[in-house]
Amino acid sequence: MASRGLADLSPPEAMHAVLELPTHRADYVGVLQDMGDYPRRSPIGARVPDPAEVAALSRLPGRWRAVVLLEDERAVRAAAAVFGRVFVLDPYYDCGALLYAAWHDPAIRDEHARSLAEQARCLVRAGPLFRAGTAVLAPDHLPGSWNPRPGWRKPRSTDDARLLAAWSMRCSLVLLYWADRLGAVVCAARDDVVAGLDVALGPACLTTPVVVAEPPRIDACQASRAVLSDVLEPRWAALHRLSRARGGRCLEAVAAALGGIADCFAPDLGGRAAWRLLLGEPSLPDPSLLLRRVLAGEDPWRDPPLPPAALRRRPLCLVPAPAPSGGD
Repeated sequence: MASRGLADLSPPEAMHAVLELPTHRADYVGVLQDMGDYPRRSPIGARVPDPAEVAALSRLPGRWRAVVLLEDERAVRAAAAVFGRVFVLDPYYDCGALLYAAWHDPAIRDEHARSLAEQARCLVRAGPLFRAGTAVLAPDHLPGSWNPRPGWRKPRSTDDARLLAAWSMRCSLVLLYWADRLGAVVCAARDDVVAGLDVALGPACLTTPVVVAEPPRIDACQASRAVLSDVLEPRWAALHRLSRARGGRCLEAVAAALGGIADCFAPDLGGRAAWRLLLGEPSLPDPSLLLRRVLAGEDPWRDPPLPPAALRRRPLCLVPAPAPSGGD
């Protein structure tokens, strides 16, 4: 996006600029080729992260880290204030099929152009974090053993409710998978994704309330991070140490330390918000079978119970507290 002059635009301007790209097919194809790392990588076949790529992400500095979805703006803002490193899942990590379609379809598909434009808007919105190195793109990818639908793409909002629910569950599982691989915390604020996390973590999940700094603007948050770096760095290191054990007692300690980080930010940066920490078991119900049940519109917890899929560590998640229900 930066190489094509889009990074200096506002998010709406970047979105409109990308929507105009299909009128210049060569430019549209060029963007997809850049994103797909063509010609170094063939657009044929699914893109799978290799061990070296994952190891490089794991070695990045900033051990108190979060994994977020690119389109989850509230989670991106909160993670930028709370964590030393933010991994943003790239929904176009595997865009070979889109590039192939752009080469061979008689006309650029409107749904493809709109999806790319939405991603451009989200990327530019988070631009201050990427430019500062606070945020890094990571693969939005599920391994085959977790994914019953290879090549699955985000459904339209008008698609069947079961398909939309399954996609939300998939987003939750992608967050859990990469948090486990990168030693990170899941940070999510979208209601549908939080509901998916609640299902995947199950009724045995432990939870505790926490106060989180929640800035209204990403650029202001990044500027404050730079000013407060000497204060925040030791706090992030302490949070990493507190969270490594992933035992039930760590929740209250982590919650208290997060409240201390919220105190560092000026009130005019958005004040505080009520969130909650979730700590799951060291396994999940088999992700592929879980997704199949959701796709079929079945109760995910019906009998027989799904077999467990082991994780490297107990998953830790940061999600907003439920909104209080209104009285009569």
